[in-house]
Amino acid sequence: MRKTMSNTLLLITAVTLGFFTNVVYGFAQKAKPKKQPSSPPSPQASKTTKPTNNGNSAIVIDNNQESIKIGMNLVESDPLDLPQWRAAQLAVAEINAAGGVLGKRLELVTSVSPNRQYDKVYPGLKRLLDSGVTCLVIPDGSELTLKIANLTVVRDALMIATSSTSPEVTNLKDNDLVWRTSPSDIFQGRVAAELLDSMRIKTAAIIYVDNSYGIGLSTNFREAFQKKGGSVTASIRYPSLPTYKDYDFKVQLDTLYKSKPQAVYVISDIEDGIKITMQSQIYNFFTKDYKPQIIGCDANYSNDFLFAVNPSVIEGMLGLSYVRPQNYPNHEKFLVRLKKYLQDSKDSSSYAFNVLDGLVDSETMDTYASTAYDAVYTLALAMAKANSSLASDIAKNIRQIANNSSQAEIINPNEFAKVAPALQKGKRLNYTGASGPVEFDEKGDVTGGTYTVWRVSKGRYTVSRIISFP
Repeated sequence: MRKTMSNTLLLITAVTLGFFTNVVYGFAQKAKPKKQPSSPPSPQASKTTKPTNNGNSAIVIDNNQESIKIGMNLVESDPLDLPQWRAAQLAVAEINAAGGVLGKRLELVTSVSPNRQYDKVYPGLKRLLDSGVTCLVIPDGSELTLKIANLTVVRDALMIATSSTSPEVTNLKDNDLVWRTSPSDIFQGRVAAELLDSMRIKTAAIIYVDNSYGIGLSTNFREAFQKKGGSVTASIRYPSLPTYKDYDFKVQLDTLYKSKPQAVYVISDIEDGIKITMQSQIYNFFTKDYKPQIIGCDANYSNDFLFAVNPSVIEGMLGLSYVRPQNYPNHEKFLVRLKKYLQDSKDSSSYAFNVLDGLVDSETMDTYASTAYDAVYTLALAMAKANSSLASDIAKNIRQIANNSSQAEIINPNEFAKVAPALQKGKRLNYTGASGPVEFDEKGDVTGGTYTVWRVSKGRYTVSRIISFP
């Protein structure tokens, strides 16, 4: 079974990389977008209306006008970007099927980079901004988000990050132009500390990647764990690199395991997390008499991680990942629509997604897909409310369409047709997303969310518990 999975993953990797090669800088080359599975309404003047199924009126797209473009950067080496991109495409298709935004078609345009190094990402993003794109969806983590903000804020462009969790993002001086639909690691660090305390673990060591994500999460965990009476025996950092193919963690692991902590918290990305856990066994830090409780972070909740590591090494490993609320109808319906959308989209990326989804629970595949989907809806709703596609106008209206208020019109996913009639009646909107209720504070952070506590059992992820906050 293990060999079969490995061969399948090789196929998935080859197919996915082939897909990325075909779309690299497709927007910059003015490639014609593929037809979306959901057929748009017939072309009519932008100010005309047509009745919807529920009797409301919706603005119809004027196909003679230019589209409103939302930019998105994709990192071809990051497996979490693919489902986020497909979810964002689904959102665009649904919004266009409901009449588009301001009478225009919404269009998702992409730049693609080989890795998360900013010098590789910058050229594509600059091309998007130079072309007139004023809003970006960024699925590529905290370190890259912080660097991209130096470009977008100066250019007066608005960015919504979908998987950036570092507390540093909160404190950006961004003129209200940097937002995120995933919660801060302040919450993840606290939950990890509470988890170890509930297990009566009193000593822990941390190994973390030396970037904004690793620093922020390790700091918040250490502070929360110590407040509960725990002791951090070592806090070891390692460099953030484009690849860890030739990197040896022996020096860091010597210090990490020296005092034999009861638990080891691995704060990494996928490739480095694989090497840390595997080399812990290769260098004999795990013995018959000693094997600490391994705690993982949200980046370790990945099929790539699961299939690459010797099952005996990570058996019993616990971790946290941001997910949708338990038994949440909006998310369940979103997953059904996303899977149908992938089936209807006949390209290699859909095939790769579906094959991998067939090997493990869908829960492990959609960690941030719903936050990317919600980012697109948030932008579209704010444009409609502002009657503008300018970044500054959109920013002023995001809280107006997202945060709950009395007698607001609730807009669920795939209900964009309700927006125009509600605004015409002077109603305030309250978007309730696929990832959960979407509420933003004064810093542009979501104020709540849900974590799953997962465990690796017999080569699969299983859910131990669900923790929601605030």
